Amino acid sequence: MHEFENLVEMSVQSLDQAGEHSSEDLRDLFYNLYQFQASWDTSFTHFRVIDTLLEHKFVYQFEISQHPDYAEHETFFNGISDFSFINLKPQEEWHEQSNPTAGYIKPPYLFFDAGSPLWQQFVEQGDLIGSDALPPKTIDTVDMVKEVIFSAKSQDDHELISLWYTALGLHVGLFSSEEEQISIKESSSISNIRDIVLETNALEIDAGYGFLAQPTPDLVEEDAFLTWWFQVGE
Repeated sequence: MHEFENLVEMSVQSLDQAGEHSSEDLRDLFYNLYQFQASWDTSFTHFRVIDTLLEHKFVYQFEISQHPDYAEHETFFNGISDFSFINLKPQEEWHEQSNPTAGYIKPPYLFFDAGSPLWQQFVEQGDLIGSDALPPKTIDTVDMVKEVIFSAKSQDDHELISLWYTALGLHVGLFSSEEEQISIKESSSISNIRDIVLETNALEIDAGYGFLAQPTPDLVEEDAFLTWWFQVGE
């Protein structure tokens, strides 16, 4: 679903360019953006904005030889000539629970995300200290989207506002219970988001495609939450 890959890439760039958040806050926001991306059928896209992710310490870069298990698996690591994911147990078969993806290599460097298993190993051996040793904070999806929309508004990026408003509405509509939807509708973050959407007339721009194309009126009418969501200001 390239529409979500592009949405997250645009969001990382917007948050960075706005200059309104500390690196620590951006690190948390980037972590949650990529968690959101991973909940859809998407590919690995970190290298589209790798310099930004490195700058704000969401991604870390080391020499391959600094991998904690390099000495034990030297031949394996030296034989990697192209991009490769690295499991927690490097030469064993991947398993979501017992042997998850820990990091990745793009020769000549080793990379890993804050909060990943390989990040945890570097923390435990003392190579990452201070704020680098703190795990990223989980942010409620609505609050995360609010921060991106605030950033987009500061840069007059009405397209990004429109895309995220559509994405968030469909996300909540699909994955939240009726009780959760009622609570979300009453939240101050949603009120702030809808105020910006109304102020910027963002929904007049339908820049989405695929899943992020604004739903047709007949589809909206079939769902009470989406009816409310896409009738901003009414």
